[in-house]
Amino acid sequence: MSMFYLVLALLFSLFIAVVAMANGETVTVNYLFGQARLSLIVLILGSACAGALTLGFFSLFRSIRSHLKFRDARHNQEELQHRLELLEQEKNVMETELGRRRQLENEAAVAKNHTGKEALQA
Repeated sequence: MSMFYLVLALLFSLFIAVVAMANGETVTVNYLFGQARLSLIVLILGSACAGALTLGFFSLFRSIRSHLKFRDARHNQEELQHRLELLEQEKNVMETELGRRRQLENEAAVAKNHTGKEALQA
């Protein structure tokens, strides 16, 4: 897809260059603080370059913003992964503790049953 955009940009640049070459006369450009006489070729190519630079700066800004968001997302993912590992360790400890307590309860029940049977026999 990026190759398509590159070819499209090159074709558009070629079109601008052809239009600029076809318009070679000198024109007066009025600025806020004065005026200047320029060749129309220079004016067209200068405007196209200014537009390309503006687009490049906006694209750079967007790329930096995307990179920062990606970095934050990656940091959050690493933090969540660390928290998940801690919770899994805590779960394992609790399961071990639960198993130990169940075993103690079973042993206590067996001992109680054994004591009850001895009392009935006596």
